[in-house]
Amino acid sequence: MTTFERRDHRPAPAGGDDRALDSLVVLVAESHGYGCRPVQNDAMLLDGPQRLHIGMRNLRQLARQVPRDDWPALVADHVGTIITAIEEPLDLRDFPLVRGLLRARVYPAEARTGRLICRPFAPGLIEAIVADTPTTVRTIVTDDAMTWPVTADELFAVGRDGVRADGPLECDVIDDTGIRVLEGQTFYAATHLLWLDAYLDPGPYGALAVAPTRSAIAACAIRKNTALVTAERLHAFARNAYDEGPGSLTPELFWVRNGTLTLLETRSVGGRLVLPADFLRFLDGLP
Repeated sequence: MTTFERRDHRPAPAGGDDRALDSLVVLVAESHGYGCRPVQNDAMLLDGPQRLHIGMRNLRQLARQVPRDDWPALVADHVGTIITAIEEPLDLRDFPLVRGLLRARVYPAEARTGRLICRPFAPGLIEAIVADTPTTVRTIVTDDAMTWPVTADELFAVGRDGVRADGPLECDVIDDTGIRVLEGQTFYAATHLLWLDAYLDPGPYGALAVAPTRSAIAACAIRKNTALVTAERLHAFARNAYDEGPGSLTPELFWVRNGTLTLLETRSVGGRLVLPADFLRFLDGLP
């Protein structure tokens, strides 16, 4: 099933009533002629002239950014835009025309469906191909690409090139260890992890990185004397940004080296972050 997401660049919030928001989604869906029911992965399934999912985690994060009195307008706008987009579908048959709209976007692994064109990006994350229009971001499914004259690898290369051609993320160095927060008005910040060396020099040991939301990532080159502090600060940043949203991806910490993202399975002991033993041995062996 194709999924749609409305373009929305509101800032980020606090508190809310899930049932009230769910009820508003049902009311708006019914006003457009759709039945609506909750399904797995914190989504609402709209069934009517078309079938589509509305991700509720993201909508709740958006709702926390505005006064409760504004929720009906927020939900009507959010859901209405998505329904309009799917009922006025994009003609995807002409690949040369569609090519410029294609982007490679990172999603949580639970977003994977049988027909979605996607592949693993990192543990817990997938990379999918989407069509980026002024109002919505539409995932591409196998039926859409059936006649396209490209292989899967070529299609992902087109999507990555599209993200990079959109321009760099804003880069801020936020502390004395050299942590860089990379963000922008985009759904594709995590894709920029593929060319992290455009933003920092990872040196011979790689970098620690987090990708908490669709619009923000953070990273820092690994240095023996600052790696533990860097890991704690990146982990805290990721947890906060992931909880706040919108567009949450993962709160996990990764080691980026030679183009590969390795999950560092951390744990908390006495309020302190504990890194995996093999990574700590790696740090101990650094000059």
